[in-house]
Amino acid sequence: MNIQEEKISLAQLLMETNDPDIIKSIREILSKKEPTDFWEKLSPEEKAEIEAADNEIAREETTSYKKFIKKHR
Repeated sequence: MNIQEEKISLAQLLMETNDPDIIKSIREILSKKEPTDFWEKLSPEEKAEIEAADNEIAREETTSYKKFIKKHR
């Protein structure tokens, strides 16, 4: 298949889809837009949880996987 046939085939597939995520992805690819950082898509609550976990790690308030599993069995 040559490049023009590929373009037509892709255009047909695009016309047949109703999935907004696919359309958005294609737009990003074709506009060479940099994908957004996942952090920007997180809710304030999710960001707060991650920051709290980072702080716990910094304060060395962690436990090993083995200890955690042993406690919860």
